[in-house]
Amino acid sequence: MALSSNSVFHFTPTISALKGILKDNFKVKYCRETIRYENKGKSILVPIVSFCDIPLSQIKNHIDSYGSYGIGLKKEWALKSGLNPVLYIERCSSLSKNIVNNVFKTIVGDKTKISDLDEIERLNLDYIRYLKNYEADLDRKGKKRIRNYRYSDEREWRYVLNPLSDCNLFRRIKSTDDVTKIKERLNKKAEKERLVFDLDDINYIIVSKESQRDQIINKLEDINNNRYSLNQVKRLTSRIISVEQIKSDF
Repeated sequence: MALSSNSVFHFTPTISALKGILKDNFKVKYCRETIRYENKGKSILVPIVSFCDIPLSQIKNHIDSYGSYGIGLKKEWALKSGLNPVLYIERCSSLSKNIVNNVFKTIVGDKTKISDLDEIERLNLDYIRYLKNYEADLDRKGKKRIRNYRYSDEREWRYVLNPLSDCNLFRRIKSTDDVTKIKERLNKKAEKERLVFDLDDINYIIVSKESQRDQIINKLEDINNNRYSLNQVKRLTSRIISVEQIKSDF
């Protein structure tokens, strides 16, 4: 059995969000990431779109954590679009210690805005946006905290904005920050940024229930006139599957 998939999957908790992706592509949004070393850590906001590289036969736990609506795109599209697997780090490793204790301090220093960095500094710090702890607690809105969640099982692939774009490379979070307001401001600045795909790049569209298939077909037909051809829509209808089907057949 393959350990990875020929698709990368993005999941979301609502069918309306899935319809939005089909209509407007992926919106790049700032997400909170915490890089931990033992009992220390640095939290940052990073402009990303995240995917997992997990076969459908093993994806049930991921769906439970991130949502029952998703889209699976071809691995060739991921490579062409500049996605990259994240680098998982163990919190007790020397690499984690170096990043938490030294990198932010020696390269970023006391600068309050990442935009204050020069071009070389921004390029050197780009890798920080691909870091994830191997294992840590998982907190999701409206869900019970999962202790010692093994993030490496997700085999995450990540799209990030060009490090030299006008948007922030990343934003450090201080204990006094109002994170909600900062995210709103940063997301507004990045609201026009898109990760684009075509219907022919899609291997799967996933809905929670079989009864929701028609909603997605109708949505694809609605947006057919200005983005997709009718033949593309017809081909894609056979690629719509449900979580009910995944849990019973895969």
